[in-house]
Amino acid sequence: MRRADLNNGTGTVEPTNGSTISKPENSTDSILVVDDDARIRDLLRAALEAEHYSVHEAETSADLYNILTTTKVDLITMDVVLDQESGLDLVRDLRKQSDVPIILVTGRVDLIDTVMGLELGADDYITKPFPIREFIARVRSVLRRSKSSAGLNKQIGNANESAGMSAGTSSGTGYSTYRGIHHKNDEQAFEHISFGDWSINTASRELSNTNGQLTNLTTAEYDLLDIFVNAPQRVLSREHLMERLTGRPWNPSDRIIDNHVAQLRKKIEQDDSSEWIKTVRGAGYMFTGRPQRKLVEGL
Repeated sequence: MRRADLNNGTGTVEPTNGSTISKPENSTDSILVVDDDARIRDLLRAALEAEHYSVHEAETSADLYNILTTTKVDLITMDVVLDQESGLDLVRDLRKQSDVPIILVTGRVDLIDTVMGLELGADDYITKPFPIREFIARVRSVLRRSKSSAGLNKQIGNANESAGMSAGTSSGTGYSTYRGIHHKNDEQAFEHISFGDWSINTASRELSNTNGQLTNLTTAEYDLLDIFVNAPQRVLSREHLMERLTGRPWNPSDRIIDNHVAQLRKKIEQDDSSEWIKTVRGAGYMFTGRPQRKLVEGL
């Protein structure tokens, strides 16, 4: 039996059959494990297969992009330190092309790589050694958030498509695929939420300024902004934000909420003197704006 914990970046596991792609019966979600250590890939694959995920493995960046060229991937787990290349560089490159969820796997004690990874757009991270149960919980949490967002877009897109057809017009909805990953196309707007010079299109999950210029937000950053604009003028604790954002309890040593807030601040406050997200010492964060909502039907 395979071990249930990942110990210091190693693990004792049973030999594999050499296959790099495994598709358990009734699997629905596809996970790409990027790690240059075959033992780690084997261990994580075994844990994910036990949960009925379809698992793909990549040892190098070439393997990564070869898989993404032909395969739809729902989530990537990325080792930060790969042989002769950096997982952080791969995260940076992926974020230029797609919003596919990414979980960083790091063995370093310090938080430098973690913070940098979150700044580059990773959705979550886990530090070795870790219990496999925690790893699976984080995979489920990130996938759940991603599915929730995709489901909302699909529902809105279908509603607007029906509205467009009844009005004798066509509408562009859905996703296009590049390198095997889903990307958002421009969709019919359902609701606009505005604050200051910013406007949120809830159908396409896009943030733009008054000039129509889009600001790229990661999945976690958009979800965090959505939480804030739906609870303005209220102090939200880190515990509350952690539960809403990741589905797991907050740990005082976990800086993921603070890092996501910091990155969101850089994007929405960089060209605006307003302090949209205020730190309330000892309590949490508060969104200071008063969002305005406008329903837009079948453009």
